[in-house]
Amino acid sequence: MRVLHVTESRSWSGGTVQLWNLCRALMARGHAAALFCPPEAELLRHAAGTPVDLTVCPLREDYDLVAARRLAETVRRFRPDVVHAHHPRAHAIALLAGLFAPIPRLVVSRRVSFKLKKWNPFSQLKYRSSRIRTYIAVSEDIRRVLIAGGVPADKVVVIHSGVDTAKFTPRPPVENVRAALRIPAGVPVVGNLTHYSWWKGQAVFLEAAKAAVVAGSPAHFLLVGKDTDGEDARRRVSELGIADRVTLAGFRTDIPEVLSLLSVSVVSSLAGEGFSGVLRESMCMGVPVVATDVGGNGELVRDGKTGLLVPPGDAAALSAAIRRQLSDRTLSQSMAEAAQREVRENYSLDSMVDKTLALYERLLSA
Repeated sequence: MRVLHVTESRSWSGGTVQLWNLCRALMARGHAAALFCPPEAELLRHAAGTPVDLTVCPLREDYDLVAARRLAETVRRFRPDVVHAHHPRAHAIALLAGLFAPIPRLVVSRRVSFKLKKWNPFSQLKYRSSRIRTYIAVSEDIRRVLIAGGVPADKVVVIHSGVDTAKFTPRPPVENVRAALRIPAGVPVVGNLTHYSWWKGQAVFLEAAKAAVVAGSPAHFLLVGKDTDGEDARRRVSELGIADRVTLAGFRTDIPEVLSLLSVSVVSSLAGEGFSGVLRESMCMGVPVVATDVGGNGELVRDGKTGLLVPPGDAAALSAAIRRQLSDRTLSQSMAEAAQREVRENYSLDSMVDKTLALYERLLSA
């Protein structure tokens, strides 16, 4: 089987990690893979030295005719059995490329739970196109969003994103990482690991941290991800008066090592969450979790069983849940062990690859 993967992603985001894990696993199983991505893509660093067929092209906007024509040329040259668009701009450009060459068995992944723009005719054209054979929703919540937005139910399948269970294994705290981050020894660490944006809810996480400090918690709070060391985060920490209790670490690639330091991993998203990568990874490593009940978080976390769920935007509830995880270690450990079993049994990388490959094969045989 020959699969062409298309993305505009430049960063090493959760969706990009899933794309590359899928690409790598399919090649390991003897299938041919091609990648169409921009020249700034972090993917290129990972793809170097592998058998993946690379086409590098800027994807400047949704309806970039130059990129669409170049993608059509790649389709003619590589001759894929399936074209898989992994992000929104790739989705649009793959459709546009159909003006220049037949696009075989177009599959589109949807990884965020934001509602479709029914008021936007271009969005409706993009999502209702008959050229798309199947949508992969990474959570049941996203499937509901797609159907509510006008996509026929029989065109949407759910394949949950997977976690590399060999990489994200429980381990003792990596003390040299603690030292590098200047986190005090002997205190619990509460982490929020994701890129900085309004919808990821770091502002609420910091308010919850302040409330925990005021309530007497000894915890240190850690933010890791793109722009978590930026001006807005620094300003908020300063205004809250908790600079001595917060580390703003910025982007890092040693996520398993960082997770090893955590007493609690927090996902504080306000909207749009698909099927949180850091939530899966934390659970896989046996790190207790607290998450807001948005998007696919409720599919991963069963409140009081595998972690704690709180309403989005509620700093007081988030702070209380964090303090509960820190204070009731028997409950915390019990939930973490159940979460680890849940993820390893149901949301492994192998499971995601198996289901995606089975979908490709169904499309080929149809």
